[in-house]
Amino acid sequence: MKIIIPVLIIVLMLAVSFCWADEAALKEAYSLYYKGNKTAAIEKMEAYVNETPDPAALYFLGYAYYEKKDMDKANEYFSKAFRLRDFYSPIPPKATQ
Repeated sequence: MKIIIPVLIIVLMLAVSFCWADEAALKEAYSLYYKGNKTAAIEKMEAYVNETPDPAALYFLGYAYYEKKDMDKANEYFSKAFRLRDFYSPIPPKATQ
């Protein structure tokens, strides 16, 4: 019992650190993209979506390829985003009053 608690704590800490590392990679990809380095941003984003299939990141990657005029790759990533979440839109719907 004394060993189980420290092991669980270590496992939890590792899981949290991996999540932060993924989020840092995603933020770096966005930063590179908006600074105009789309090729490096695409590389980082592809590595991110291979580990974490997130519809927003897949959509963003599709858009990056769209802007580079690579319509086949753009379609591939847009399709992946829509397969994960039907009718995905990067703009959230307005709240009704």
